[in-house]
Amino acid sequence: MQASKPHTLFLTIVVAGLSLTGCVADSEIADELPDQGSVPTHVTEVSFPDTEAAEASQWVVDEINGVRAINKQDWYPRVSPQLSEEIPVDSLVGTLNSQLRPSLPYVPSDYEEPEPDYGITRLTPDLTAQPVDLHLQVDDTGRISALWYETVESDAETDPATQFPKEGEENNPGLGQ
Repeated sequence: MQASKPHTLFLTIVVAGLSLTGCVADSEIADELPDQGSVPTHVTEVSFPDTEAAEASQWVVDEINGVRAINKQDWYPRVSPQLSEEIPVDSLVGTLNSQLRPSLPYVPSDYEEPEPDYGITRLTPDLTAQPVDLHLQVDDTGRISALWYETVESDAETDPATQFPKEGEENNPGLGQ
């Protein structure tokens, strides 16, 4: 089916107008797309060792830092059946997308394996957010059998001197108490 001449003329005018107003990307003058924040420069990225837990941890970090939202289809072959019975892959991926990805990009600033097949990766965002410790365990087949994260408290929040009220101040335990 061939477009009518008025319809073709209208499309030509619209495309020309968009080009003139800058609504069509010109590779020479177009701004770069936002990268969801700049990479933190106050920490150095660590290298992951050559172990199954480290390989899986690196993969999870890459998924979290990806340019698109995490796709649950990519996770099904990586997650053990035991973990997917406890936490459905949809829920796991939904949590990572909604709770970790808003603070990306993360730099893996520390990695340790306190036990075989269990690794802890410190994910450091920019200075406006708290670091996160990502805990990951793999099973005998190399699939993720446990995955959780916890926010690393800043020194100010864990300083014992700040846990007690100063002289003359009341100890306010919070709302509703």
